[in-house]
Amino acid sequence: MPLAETEAVRVLYSARIASGTLLDALERAGLYGENFTTVPDVGAAARVVFVGDAATLGLVLATLDPRTSPAVLVAIGSEPADQGGGVPCLVMPELLDPALLAATLRAAAELVRARARSNALARRLADSEERIAALNRIGIALSAERDVDKLLVKILTESRRFSRSEAGSLYLVEDGPEGKRLRFKLAQNDAVVFSFSERTVAVDDQSLAGYAAFHGEPLVLEDAYELPEGVPYQHNDSFDVATGWRTRAVLIVPMKDHRGELVGVLQLMNRQGPESGTFEPYPADLVPVMLSLATQAAVCLKANQLTASIRRLFEDFARAAIVAVEQRDPTTAGHSNRVAELTVSLAKVVDRASEGPYARVSYSREELREISTAALLHDFGKISIPERVLIKAKKLEPDELRRIRDRFDFALESGDADGYRRFLHALVGAARVPSHDELESFERVRLQEAQELEGLWREILKANEPTILPEATGQQLRILRDRTFRDRRGESGPLLLEDEFQFLSISRGSLSADEREKIESHVSHTYRFLATIPWTADLARVPDIAHAHHEKLDGSGYPRQLTGDAIPISARLLTVCDIYDALTAADRPYKKAVPRERALKILEDESTSGKLDPWLVQTFISERVWLSTEGKD
Repeated sequence: MPLAETEAVRVLYSARIASGTLLDALERAGLYGENFTTVPDVGAAARVVFVGDAATLGLVLATLDPRTSPAVLVAIGSEPADQGGGVPCLVMPELLDPALLAATLRAAAELVRARARSNALARRLADSEERIAALNRIGIALSAERDVDKLLVKILTESRRFSRSEAGSLYLVEDGPEGKRLRFKLAQNDAVVFSFSERTVAVDDQSLAGYAAFHGEPLVLEDAYELPEGVPYQHNDSFDVATGWRTRAVLIVPMKDHRGELVGVLQLMNRQGPESGTFEPYPADLVPVMLSLATQAAVCLKANQLTASIRRLFEDFARAAIVAVEQRDPTTAGHSNRVAELTVSLAKVVDRASEGPYARVSYSREELREISTAALLHDFGKISIPERVLIKAKKLEPDELRRIRDRFDFALESGDADGYRRFLHALVGAARVPSHDELESFERVRLQEAQELEGLWREILKANEPTILPEATGQQLRILRDRTFRDRRGESGPLLLEDEFQFLSISRGSLSADEREKIESHVSHTYRFLATIPWTADLARVPDIAHAHHEKLDGSGYPRQLTGDAIPISARLLTVCDIYDALTAADRPYKKAVPRERALKILEDESTSGKLDPWLVQTFISERVWLSTEGKD
């Protein structure tokens, strides 16, 4: 076993040079000496002066590390051939009188002490540098973590590693009906396997963690079972009893943020010694370092909590904004939320892909949140679209149809009045009474005209549907546009006004070119709105993703007619999911819901024609991505 490392300097001398002069010199110098016959095994930091001949000291040098050992050699006769690469050696030609030898030994002993102090300072400096480097590494790691749960694990893990603790636990402060309490949030133990469940303890003097939190000061115990007399706190040994593990030394530090507010408590247990299986108390100089680490952790945790609360606030605001948009068209309620879920689900499939065009594409948690936010807000610009256009179900609105109907009815009655007037004038001029046959003929003509107008009215109703306009119906509309009637003022006017004719002549759907342009402008309105928001770095691409959700790979989309790689990948995901949900959503006034199989076929046709990404469409279908919103409103 190595000789004990003590503060006192000892002299070890070889049996070959033992003499009364040496013993006398040791007594004069006030040093303790021992005779050795074989080279002793001394500790790395043992304070020793070796006295011997060159041969013996040469053997001693082979056992010493000049970087850590403060030992000094005193060579009698001549110095060793190898100076030991830094171990000092004082040479005496021979054993002289005791006074001179005693002075030499005293000088050697002082040199040993000086070297020991220098080594201790060097070790302390190295330890300090290592601690500072470790704190920097931990600080960087904590600052980089954005997930609160992962951050808590990292705080406890790094604190235990830094303090060489076998176990540890972490508490977070929360407000309860009875005041502040500590929630037991996390526990780690390298020695035993255990089940963990959250619970709370009061911030008071009764428990170890509660005491440190209540007073805001660290608590250091050499043994949890040997507490100082008169202290109010006590160690809860339920875990030890349940697992057979034993709590030894304990270090508890409060976690305070930069404003001194308590965020939580860090409890470390059983500091491990340098030898495996050994334990030691937590040294006093570790406490301020752990306080610094706890402060770093508290600031990072508070920042993450604040960021998370701001993110939740923004997400809630975004959802509220979407509700406001969808309330203008209640039949589309839930569309934006469903599209967000579909797009994130498809993005996760892309992230897992190991082959294909997107094998190298991966999405972090932050990038998935960015995609979700863009998908949630992709239709926000619809808030600027006139409601009559936004929810327009037919080519003409009911009140516009009523005006045409009134015009038809008035034209029929006006024609009847003109006919009766001419008929009466003819009878008066002839001074006779009308015959029965004349009256029947007159009624047949009137009925024929009414049936003709009713037929034209049915053509108007047919043309008003948002379907493909039949050619025959178009011809009837042109006849109506050219047909006139006389109003109550006697002025002639068309049965079908020009703007009514233009709307009814829309070849497909219910929107005119101008109205369709208004609808399509919602993308630009969305982008302009989103571009005004000072997004954080992890959400910076939200405006660009939303801006491109109606673009097609062949350039046929809008508003910028982007092609191919100019369309962000995330926007391509959004486009596929947006089209699918728009097709399969519940019946709307202006369209019927498309069955899933038909919607998937439409997606395939769009990809075959080069408008949508074929791989994304096939992946959407094969991975049954639509199940992520199955049955959701």
